[in-house]
Amino acid sequence: MSYHKLRPVLLSRDGVRLAHVEAGPVAAEVPPLLLVNGWTGDHGIFTPQIAHFSQSRRVVAVNLRGHGSSDGPQQDYTMAGFADDIAWQCAQLELHKPVVIGHSMGGRIALELCGRYPDLASGMVMIDTIIMPPPILRESPGVRALLEGIGGPNYLLVLKANAWELGCDFEDPARRKMIYETYVRPSCERTPQHVAHSMIRNAILNYDPVPAAEACWIPMAYISADVPLVNMARDLDRLQEICPQLVIAKTMLAGHYNTIEVADQVNAMLDRFLTVGLRRCRG
Repeated sequence: MSYHKLRPVLLSRDGVRLAHVEAGPVAAEVPPLLLVNGWTGDHGIFTPQIAHFSQSRRVVAVNLRGHGSSDGPQQDYTMAGFADDIAWQCAQLELHKPVVIGHSMGGRIALELCGRYPDLASGMVMIDTIIMPPPILRESPGVRALLEGIGGPNYLLVLKANAWELGCDFEDPARRKMIYETYVRPSCERTPQHVAHSMIRNAILNYDPVPAAEACWIPMAYISADVPLVNMARDLDRLQEICPQLVIAKTMLAGHYNTIEVADQVNAMLDRFLTVGLRRCRG
């Protein structure tokens, strides 16, 4: 299965087309997977996971509003708004009790979805997500520079440079470039500036993940990578205080796009969570 062979399907919500791709059989004995892309990404970041898990279960990968093949109207882009879209898509697709898996900011959206709609999912996994950044991060020069850059005339240069750096340099240079050119850069270039700027601004300045975490009782896992910025800003200790059912794992020597870079590691961890971790509910 290749990224380019995955054909998005469009559903219209109040005149806005929301895209998803789907693969695999409907199997009543196992929960389906619901995959949520991150900031300026799309379903392509999950290509190996779609290929692997669709052999045994239904897999649906959404394109967030304003991302991939979904429409990007002029509006505010918030974690709550994305969660509402995905809940609507689940209802339309009759996706019953999925395990929600979010990459990067998709993990924040997954948390908001599962806290906002506590009966929707059977489990949740966040992959290399800055989930609970310290308040001081909002005032940091790096964050200010990023927001100014994403809102400025050199938007695409700033966005693509940020995406490249997150990949880190563990891989052979040729393979690192292939991953970036195939799975990362195209979706960056398709994301309208107003979508990217509104989403990152609201995520950093206006979103508090604590209420969603407090409302989330389902089994939960976090898979990290070796990205210094994410490791510094995610505060998994705080999340585990609120959600003691959280289990934490780490891929070895991989950057932010570990779903592609070390897909075998990620798939093995997800397999383990599906077979064992789904029994770890919050007490």
